[in-house]
Amino acid sequence: MADKHPRRSRAAGALAAAAGTAVRYLPGTAGAVCASASAWMVWAPLGWLAAGTFLLLLDRRMR
Repeated sequence: MADKHPRRSRAAGALAAAAGTAVRYLPGTAGAVCASASAWMVWAPLGWLAAGTFLLLLDRRMR
């Protein structure tokens, strides 16, 4: 049986792909944000250092 609504099917596929990406990267990103914010509360330059370190690690992971 042919799909009656191919645009809806493509939209559902795109939504599923976006949800999969969010589930894959959001927890790690949220953890990095929380750790950087906590370090910032202790000492402001430490927060920048933590954020930069997380960004470098994320860049390395993407390759």
